[in-house]
Amino acid sequence: MNFKKFQIVICIIALFNPISLVLAVSDAIDVIQQVIKGIPCNYNGICEPQWGETAEFCSDCGGAVYISPSLPIVVAESIPEHPEIPKSLIINNNAVYTTSLDVTLSLSAENVFQMAISNSPDFAGISWEPYQTTKKWTLTKGDGKKTVYAKFRSPDGGVSQVISDTIILDTTPPTNVFNFEAIAGDSQITLSWQNPPDPDFKAVKIMRSEKFYPSDPSDGISVYDGKGTSFLDKGLKNGVRYYYTAFTYDKIGNYSSGAITSAVPQKPLPPEEIPPEILPPPEEIPPVIPPPPEIEKLTLKDFDFWQEDKKIPLEEGIKIKTETEKPLTISIPYESVPEVLKTIMVTLEKEGKFFSFLLRVNKEKTAYLSTLVPPEEAKVYPLTFTILDYKNQTLKKISGQLEVKKTEARPLSVPWYMKIINSVLNWLQSIWQAIKNIFTF
Repeated sequence: MNFKKFQIVICIIALFNPISLVLAVSDAIDVIQQVIKGIPCNYNGICEPQWGETAEFCSDCGGAVYISPSLPIVVAESIPEHPEIPKSLIINNNAVYTTSLDVTLSLSAENVFQMAISNSPDFAGISWEPYQTTKKWTLTKGDGKKTVYAKFRSPDGGVSQVISDTIILDTTPPTNVFNFEAIAGDSQITLSWQNPPDPDFKAVKIMRSEKFYPSDPSDGISVYDGKGTSFLDKGLKNGVRYYYTAFTYDKIGNYSSGAITSAVPQKPLPPEEIPPEILPPPEEIPPVIPPPPEIEKLTLKDFDFWQEDKKIPLEEGIKIKTETEKPLTISIPYESVPEVLKTIMVTLEKEGKFFSFLLRVNKEKTAYLSTLVPPEEAKVYPLTFTILDYKNQTLKKISGQLEVKKTEARPLSVPWYMKIINSVLNWLQSIWQAIKNIFTF
């Protein structure tokens, strides 16, 4: 029997005898104290599941006999804290930012055997788990500052003070470039575009392919990476169509869905033989083939349109009303489109030219997204969604209209104290004018 601890136990016995108080020293008290502190084992060689001991955490329950308690025992003792336990918690090796909800925690504590990790300081719904020095962890959704909390428990039941670490979650890429154009020349193509106004915009990366539009920043050949607004791609083969995708990215590596264009370099023709310019919408998309049922039923209503976190309702079944200068995000739920498909693109027709953008799957695989800047001129623009399969064959085209209006300037509100000052100044001015009038006469 372990006599390290002495406790006063109040026992009530009601078997034909008067109620009496019994003072006892018992090793069962150790078991109760351990359970109250959260320790699932007291290592006394007896399995006592009535106090929370299980085979998962306690060697006492390796086939031991179940011992049922016969007396109610009341113990009043607070859980001791051990603020002196050396401990630390680090998220992603002290990184300031992360682009993913999934992070790695580095943990350190001395003389402990359990830990608890939580995204909230109250540790609601969190259970103790075996101590380990590294752990994969998932942050709460939504961009912004994230805090992870941890506490540790020693074999004697002591619980450390809560520690924490923070990291900034940023999963939002910059807006795509706009007015992305390709002008063909002799063995060369001139690319031009306009950069987005996003404050965290860092640069543009342009990928090139002879097969089809590069679908991500690692697909194809990188031909440009910088903050400029034009690039001359030289040394190309005449008669070959080159596909380009421009990806904007921010300071921590979030890439936009991509703006696309293509062109065919060729030798200049004699002036009398130059044919009229024809701009196909969009460039060289293969003919439409019969789509699967899940694609055939898609309409413009399946897409969502957002500006400044406000969802834009679809009007008349085909029209989306937006404002200039505010980024427009277009999305469609991930489950609406089979993963076998390769490309979803949206094409905006402006002044006889076609500007196309890819919709890419986000990291959480909840939606296909694209963010673009609406045209500056207030008018109605034809809008076309094109869905392609893995062979770059057109499965479906969905048409609509993008109605752009000028962003209304919001009147500046005048503080209450400025209104009072203006009233006083106007009053003084009227008095001064009255005095001038008196002396004039």
